[in-house]
Amino acid sequence: MAEFLGVLFPCLAALYLVLNTQLDAYRKRIRFLEVKVDALIKHTGIEFDDSTLVPVEVYQALKAGHRLKAIRLYRKITGAGLKEASEVVDGLAKNT
Repeated sequence: MAEFLGVLFPCLAALYLVLNTQLDAYRKRIRFLEVKVDALIKHTGIEFDDSTLVPVEVYQALKAGHRLKAIRLYRKITGAGLKEASEVVDGLAKNT
């Protein structure tokens, strides 16, 4: 049993390192593609309304007059930072 655990733990650690490295590479690639798409949108002058990507719960909180709750929900659901969440919620508040 001890021999099995002695082999299992290093294998799991190696697997974790490989998967974590691959995940980081994917994250960098996605960020790179997001920057490219943003540059293309800006260059072509396309108006991109990303308010359709806002979760329904955020809209509901904003309609109920709970701006801070809407910001908290947006951050929790999307993983966005405080500044980005505030900008999105403020933009929604202006458009509604």
